[in-house]
Parts: sequence; structure tokens; C-alpha cells
Amino acid sequence: MNFRKRILLRRTLTLLFLFALGSGLWLTPYSPLAPALSAPVGSATLSPALGAGIAGVGNDADAGMVIVAFKSSNGLRDEHLNVLRSVGVTGGQTFPTLGMVAQPLTAGQVRALAANPAVRSLWSNDPLMYYMHQARVLGGVQKVQTDAAMTLRNGGMPVSGSGDFSVLVIDSGVDATHADLQFGTKVIQNVQTPVAAGTLPGFTPHVSIENVPNTDQTVGHGTHCAGIIGGTGLRSGGLYTGVAPGAKIIGAGLGAGIFVINGLAAWEWGLANQFRYNIRVVSNSYGSAAAFNPDNPITIASKMAYDRNIAVIFAAGNDGPTKDTYNHFAKAPWVIGVAAGSKEGDLADFSSRGVRRDIRLSNEDPNDDFNAPTITAPGTGRIYETNAGRFTSALVSVRSTVNLTSNGLDADADLPPAHIPFYTQISGTSMATPYIAGVVALMLDADPTLSPDEIREILTSTATKMPGREEWEVGAGFVNAHAAVDKVYNRSKPYTNIQDATYNVTFGEEGPPVQNFHIDFSPDVSGPASANARTFTVEPGINVLDVFATVDTIAEEGTGNLVGMRLTSPSGVNFSTAIDFPVIGSDKRQIVVQNPEPGTWILEIRGARGLTAAPQASSPTQLAAPGPVDGNITQTRFILPVIADIQGHPQRAAIEAALKSRLIDTFADGTFRPDSTVTREDLARSLALNTSLRQTLGSTPKFIDVSGDLRLFAEYATARGSTNRDFDFTPTGMIAASGTSFNPAGLVNRLDLAVALVKALGHDAAARALANTTVTANGTALSDNAQIPGSLRGYVQIAINKGLFEVFPAEVREIAPGQFVVIPGPRFEPATTVSRAVLAQKLTTYRTLFTTGG
Repeated sequence: MNFRKRILLRRTLTLLFLFALGSGLWLTPYSPLAPALSAPVGSATLSPALGAGIAGVGNDADAGMVIVAFKSSNGLRDEHLNVLRSVGVTGGQTFPTLGMVAQPLTAGQVRALAANPAVRSLWSNDPLMYYMHQARVLGGVQKVQTDAAMTLRNGGMPVSGSGDFSVLVIDSGVDATHADLQFGTKVIQNVQTPVAAGTLPGFTPHVSIENVPNTDQTVGHGTHCAGIIGGTGLRSGGLYTGVAPGAKIIGAGLGAGIFVINGLAAWEWGLANQFRYNIRVVSNSYGSAAAFNPDNPITIASKMAYDRNIAVIFAAGNDGPTKDTYNHFAKAPWVIGVAAGSKEGDLADFSSRGVRRDIRLSNEDPNDDFNAPTITAPGTGRIYETNAGRFTSALVSVRSTVNLTSNGLDADADLPPAHIPFYTQISGTSMATPYIAGVVALMLDADPTLSPDEIREILTSTATKMPGREEWEVGAGFVNAHAAVDKVYNRSKPYTNIQDATYNVTFGEEGPPVQNFHIDFSPDVSGPASANARTFTVEPGINVLDVFATVDTIAEEGTGNLVGMRLTSPSGVNFSTAIDFPVIGSDKRQIVVQNPEPGTWILEIRGARGLTAAPQASSPTQLAAPGPVDGNITQTRFILPVIADIQGHPQRAAIEAALKSRLIDTFADGTFRPDSTVTREDLARSLALNTSLRQTLGSTPKFIDVSGDLRLFAEYATARGSTNRDFDFTPTGMIAASGTSFNPAGLVNRLDLAVALVKALGHDAAARALANTTVTANGTALSDNAQIPGSLRGYVQIAINKGLFEVFPAEVREIAPGQFVVIPGPRFEPATTVSRAVLAQKLTTYRTLFTTGG
């Protein structure tokens, strides 16, 4: 590469880096919504839920509330009502202009209307798909603002962050000309913080410009963040209301280009005016991955704010999933650092990670002891395309008038067209950070005397578990705003963080020596046979393959480089560091593969492709600068102790795999008891280990026959909305219970386990839509369908469809010498109890589905 080209590339990468650093976000690609239409019955179209609900049921079965839409260009007419009367529908809520009627119908009435040529569609009364609202529901914000007891405690007004304090947003600025962020009432001050570009002739104090209606003239990022904190949702009829719509917001505009001095100017103004506006929260969606230094000017400023009773919140960064990429400003022990999660309650790939606690606390560097997020909050939409049509691809919030970079581009097609001029959707830890700022505002509304340390403790103790994730990735887990505000009001409630579990079984680690590699990357060549590639061998029985590398930076600017890494397994499966946009904020790259295939692997260092400057094609064109890449390959094999009672057991391998994956545990005496029947206590503890279990506690203990941590697990698992994966607080608990007895020694059958795991995967609504249907396996009705309660048949059907549970074929069974009986099939055997060995198998299948959106 010649000098001129290298300089051009450096400038391109520098601009991209500054945008990523300054805005704190990565845009996700547009993924179109799946059409929500079903095959028509007769001439009319039925909604999917309605079609599934009436399938296989008699004409007298209740179909629920149905909206009947007629083929009409001039509204609802008498002839339409006569159509309804002809099938026995004599009333309903009419929508004259729309030409529609809503009324509970029977399945027979639905079928009759569907065959009528005057009817356009029949639709179940499905919940609407909201956008910022989705994140508000998931994180418990909506529940806070509709909780009657909390409203009563708050003087008769919903908890909305409307206390006598303000939230400072240090960002690109705030467009307070937007109706959702109206200047004077919502945005009570808006400050531009320009800095001198050259040398000053004397000592001149920095002067910020106050009362600027729009300080976000180019980027739009700060406006989006401010809307997440406390936008009123006025332009959307409340649809895109922020987390704390009552909160008072102050904007401190840094502009498009961001450097430390810009940030310091904003901090200066904020601290100088703290008591003028009673600033209690500062939201910061900027930073970089570097070593923490308490003497950094921004860090000094944040510590000063903390010392003055201000809660300081910083974004984790968007350089994940590589370890040790956490924003150095967020590493301060007084800062609340925020990782980004999805609307499914999982961790976003791009969210920066820290370092394992045991490693960072045992090394010689005291400045990285807090190199891990504090909490996780919604920072993107869906991760799994199985949720297309259910969730948007990012978080929706306010769009600034002049919005050049921080917008959803094609992804905004997810939004209703009428809202696109006023709202946009973006992904990033930048979005998760103001979400937490909004939750803190709700907490301060409930108790304005809270200190930053009390805020941190309550946020972390009430968080929702994120299974399969560790503290260095997600902190305490996913924010639970309702539990946090409840804890503020009820300090004696025993909310306890369960993100990091303790286990009875411990195991050692072994593996071949760490293999180091060095590659002098060249963007002019590519492929497994090129100088950019190496081969290595993975031994049999390896549980974790970890390939970590550091890439060359562009020295003059110190920015990251568009260099990625790809592994190819012996069977041709690719694993890559690539995310939605190439990592350029960090010089670290990492690929971790669980239970890798043994044999010869290929490691290739690659430049970015798929960009305009380097289209994805067969040519070796790559957008990256040449330079050295140094890394290491670590293979780890877990060694379990000898567990005597599983030796020789037919499910030994499955049990050991579940133990190594931390899906299940041994008992304190070291036994596993594979053939023991699973009890309700066992199930509650398994759900606490393996599901995104929300913490929900009543004012008094719910059950009289459990105590200690089992009391908590039992209450969480039986509460409405017991899992984040099911999104809202509508579904009943994963475990059924009534009265004041949990019955911990009660035995768990296949139906109990199927219902719990289907709910844990987030399919409660789909299962309820299949109530009273005939359960089938490969198109054949189950012989024991009648033994499955009608309301629970959907759970069994989904469990079978997803491979969670098998069905048993017909068989001839010898019940006594010479006596045989025919057992019909296929059958589910809902009442058959579950052994701990079977539970281990089911949990392994469940985890695979959970981590792939199944």
C-alpha cells in the first residue's frame, strides 16, 4: 500500500472511530418485519392467533374478542350489521369510520363470517407491537407506572421521575424543539459547550451558552438519549414515552466531534450549576476501551460529582464480544457502568466485556478491580430473527430535527410511517445508559434522599438473572425497574442478586500448552493458504476453545484498525469476530467456541469486507491497514471429580455435560442421584440457574412451607411475568401454585416441566393461543391428548415441536410372564414423573434453544 493510500485509509478509519467513540453506538442492519397474515378461511383473512385458536375445536367453543372488518370504502353500513345478525351476533363495539365491529364470538361464528364475501378479515384482540414501550415493559418500567400501591405511596401520582431534581445528559446535545422534549417544561436548560480551537491570549474562563433550544445540530445522538430518559411521547400519543416521563432534563451539547476538553466543558458547567438545578444524575454515552486511571480528567470530574451526591452513569462501550474492552470511564468504582441487552433479555454481541473477577482481583493492577459492567439494560431490539415481527431491531426514541448520523436508516421502516419524521431507532450501550438514568430518576422520585451507593446497591440486588452469562459480561444482570422502586419503598424486602450462583460440584481444568501466533497481516492477500492464515489442532474432548489477539493500531491517530479474525472448523463451520459493523474502538479480538470439533482448524486474519470501499466478493479486497497481529490459542478441558452414583449410568455423558455447562448441580454430599424424581424444589432451583428469572416479592411471604433462598426462588417462579424472555408481566408463573403452600417435596411430571421450559423460552402467548387444540406429533394426534388439560395443550405442542420433549410410539409391553398389553401411541405421558437424569438432558436441549432464540 502506497503512502497516499495509507493516509487516506487512516483518515477514513479515524472518522469512523471518532463517530463510534463520540456517539457510543453501532447501527444494526435493517431486518424487515415478517408479515402477520395467515391463510384465509373462505374469503376472509384470519389472524394467526385466531386461526390457531379455533383449529380443531367445536363451533360452540369461545374464540374470544374478535374484530370483524368489512370490505367497505365508505364505513360501516346496515348491511354489514345484518351479516353479523345472520350468524347470531346481535351486538358489539362499532368503529363506523373504519367499517369494523369488535365482539366476542364463537368458533362457529368466526367460520361463518370468514366464508361471507362481505367480510375482509377477522382478527383476534392481539397486543400491539410497541417500540420504546417494549423496552419499558421488559425492564419493569411500565409496571412501576401502573402499580396502584406505588402510586398511593407517591402521593397519588404515578412514579415518573418528577421529583425536585434534574438529569444532566452529556452528549451531542438535545433538540428541545421536539414536542417530546419541549424546552422550558421538559428540557429545563440546554447548554452549548463550545471550546476554543486555538491559543488564547490570557486566562479566560470557559463560557457555556445557555438557553439554546436546539444544541444537537448535527448528530442526533443526544436527543435520542434524552428521549429514552424522559421523553413525553407526545408526538406518538404516548407510544414512545421515555423511562421517566416526569423527569426534568438538562442537555449539555458537545457537538459532533468529541474530545476530552469537550467533555470537561460539560462537566464544568454541570458541577458549577448543580445546586441551581439540583442535578442528581449524569448520563454519559461516550468513552473508549483503555486502562482505568483515576487521574484522567474526566474520571476526576466524575468522582467529584459522586462526592457531591450525583449518580454517575457511563456506557460500557460497543467493542464486544471481546474481553477487556470495557469503557475505562466506567471502570471507576463509583460509576454505574451499563451493558446493552436485547428486548429478549439477552446480552447484545456488541456490548463491551470486562475481565473475569478472579483474574482482575488476583493480578497486580489495582486499577482494574472494577473492570466489569454494573448492570445491563435494553440497548438494542431483537437479537434472534425468530422474533422478527415481535420486536423492532433497535430502540426507538426521539429523532432530532437535523439528524445526520444517529438514525435507524432502513431499520426505521419498522416504525409506522407517520412517526418516522419524529422518531428513529438505534442500538448501542449508549441507549442502555440513559435507560438506567431514567430508572434512577424513578428511584429518586420515590426517595430523593438516596445516595449513589444506595442506588447502585438497589439496582444490583433487584436485577434479573441472565443465564449463561457471567458478571464480567453483564454485571448484576438485567435491570428490573419495578423491583428497584419496590425496594426503595420497602427496604426490608429480601431482594437478592442471583446472577452469580455457587455450586457444590467443582472441577479442574487441563489442556495442551497455550499456542502463541504472530501474523503480519497484509490486505493484499486472503484465504486459508495465504500468509494471513495458520492452522492448529483441537484435541478431542475440549470444552472451550479461546482464540485471542491484539491487532496493530494506526500509530499517528491511535485509532483501531478494521482487522478481524475468522476460525474455520474441520467441517467448514466459520466463527468470526465480525459484528454488525467492524470493531474499530479496540485493538483486541476474541473468538470463543464451546465444545469445539476436534481436528485441524484454520485461523485467518481478515480485513473488513461488505463495505462500499471493499465489497463482499470473491476478490481479496479488504479495508484494513497492514500490520502485526499477535495472539494465543487456549484449549480447556473440564475435569469433573468422580461422581460415584452416575458411574455406569446410561445417561452419564448427558449428566456430565450438564454439570460442566453449569445447568445443574450435585447435592452437597457429592451425589447426583440420577434416578431420583425431580421435586418442585429441584425445579425451582433449576429455573433459578437456567432462566431469566425476574425478582418479584410480595409485602409478606407468599408461602408458609419454604424459607431461605428457596422462598425467593418459589416466589419468583410462581409470579406473573416470572421470566424476562416472556417480555411482559402477563403470563402466569413458570411453576403453578395456589394458596399458601408451595409443596417443595411435590413431584414434577413431564407436563409440569414442559410448561415451565416453554414459558422460560418466551412462548407463553403462542402456547395460550393453542389452548384446547389437539396435540400432534408428525401430524398424528397423540393417543393421550385427553389426559392433557386443554389450557396446557399448547405448551406440550410447542415442547414437542422444538424438540424439548419426545413422544413415545405404540408398543407391546410385557406386564407379567406371558402377559402382554398394547400401549397406544404416539403419546406424551403428561403424568409421568421426571428423573434428575432426564432433567439434565432436557436442560441441555433447553439451553441450546435459549441461546439461539428457539
